[in-house]
Amino acid sequence: MSLTDEGHYGPKQLNLLEVVWGEGFLSPGGTDEIDEIVKNTNLEDKSILDIGCGCGGAAFHLIKKHRAKSVQGIDPEPLVIKTAQQLAKKNNLADKATFKCVEPGPLQYNQETFDVIFSKEVFLHIPDKEALLKDVHRVLKPGGLIIVSDWMRIDDNPPSKQMQDYIAAEGLDMLMCSLKKYKELLELTNFNNIEIRDRNEWYLQKAKKELKEIEGQLYQKVVDVLGIEETIGAIEIWKKLIGVLEIGEHRPGHFKAKKI
Repeated sequence: MSLTDEGHYGPKQLNLLEVVWGEGFLSPGGTDEIDEIVKNTNLEDKSILDIGCGCGGAAFHLIKKHRAKSVQGIDPEPLVIKTAQQLAKKNNLADKATFKCVEPGPLQYNQETFDVIFSKEVFLHIPDKEALLKDVHRVLKPGGLIIVSDWMRIDDNPPSKQMQDYIAAEGLDMLMCSLKKYKELLELTNFNNIEIRDRNEWYLQKAKKELKEIEGQLYQKVVDVLGIEETIGAIEIWKKLIGVLEIGEHRPGHFKAKKI
């Protein structure tokens, strides 16, 4: 049974990812990876839109460590947004970190609203990436930055059978394109100063470490959250993930660019 049967991110999925990735995070790496994504970028006093904010982990860190003025988080998952709002209160950040449940589609903001658009492992779920980047460009202030981490693929050919099996096991829409394609689309949508970073090797080692922990020190916590049967299923998903990382087809990466 898919862990996403209660919606893309139901209670079991959220609890599992909190055990493995930490409070507020629905993607790997925690605060260390947030620091890596925004490395060499001054976010002090910047207004940020976090597309696909999840439970708010990135937003809180961007405010607390990187001194962002404000972060508006948007996500289509009601339970995720409710959790983010609760954590904002818990962290005494409700005045700076705000979260809104939205329908997928064009950004409901006026042009030139934000200094920075941030997103982590979300763009892969959005089919029309050119339209998305045009919309991001519209809501960014002149000279504003797009800073993104996403799950990508080695090329833009149809996924291999192994990749298709992994995607099916995850039970999520995973419409990944290549790092090269993102560069082309950023140029097409009037961004410059484009930086692209391949994170395949980092995530391969991270996923192997996570699997070892799930089968070891975290095993009972995961069982408490999921039960035995679904814990076995989760372990199989991690093994499939490691497989597509090892063959190099699954290539997480970062990109940063500036609005012309």
